[in-house]
Amino acid sequence: MTRAAPAPRSQPEDAWLRDLVPMRPQGPIELIDRATQVLRTRLADLLVVSLGVNVPIWLVLALVLRTEWARGLTDNVQWFWSSVIPEPFLFATAGNGAHGTLAFVLGRALPSLGLAVTGAAAGVLVAAWSSGRPMTGGQALATVARRGHKLLALWALVHLLELVTVIGLFLGPLVFGITAPLWGMEGTAVWKTITRSWRLCVAQFLRVAVVVVLSTALATLIGALLGGAPLLFLFGLAGQWIDLGGTAVVSLGGVLPHLVMDPLLALSMALLALDLRVRVEGADLQADLAELQGARG
Repeated sequence: MTRAAPAPRSQPEDAWLRDLVPMRPQGPIELIDRATQVLRTRLADLLVVSLGVNVPIWLVLALVLRTEWARGLTDNVQWFWSSVIPEPFLFATAGNGAHGTLAFVLGRALPSLGLAVTGAAAGVLVAAWSSGRPMTGGQALATVARRGHKLLALWALVHLLELVTVIGLFLGPLVFGITAPLWGMEGTAVWKTITRSWRLCVAQFLRVAVVVVLSTALATLIGALLGGAPLLFLFGLAGQWIDLGGTAVVSLGGVLPHLVMDPLLALSMALLALDLRVRVEGADLQADLAELQGARG
């Protein structure tokens, strides 16, 4: 009697995640397309992250600005337009003096910080999925929340560097755009994450520039369409522009663009961070070697 052939080794249940987020070099267009594909495929997880971050932010803004926002969207249209301007360009938008310093700072700092939290959560998700490990949006947010004080320090230090150095508004996104996702992936110290972001982005500067510009343009377009479509619908329904009243309407007009913009930008930067680690540091080879050593052990 011949001995039976060994049963084939089955693939892990979540191995398909490696195909969704492959750890290999990808071109700029492929990275943007990959970000949209991941957003569609894992929409529930990313909406959990986006809602968990953006809803509290806009509730706080509605509470602080409830008196002014009660006049309606027509009198507060700058909040709609500022909501579709991706960070860090948000900091450069002109503020309305009538809102005061507190409103100006909160209206720009909170959405910016929200994008950093979304970016860090996207980094946690991309790191897990590229390794074939299951991870939900809620788990990613919980992981970020446990180290939230470090992310706050990272966000503040990056913006301080952008404000007080020659890096400025336009170079900042090109050399520090991946800091939050990179921190989410690796959990390294704040300053080490910043210096790694600089080193990785400078090494592939032209590639980074193309991805940042394309992802920002796409996110801005989607945000404007998502936020503007309800207004156009009301215009067509009423036959004229109407003065939409109420704090809730202004808040909704602000939060809607961010619900899709932030995950798309965050995913693009997280995938870019993974791509840079592969290209510059051979992270894919390191992962294969570690897996091989683990299998032998």
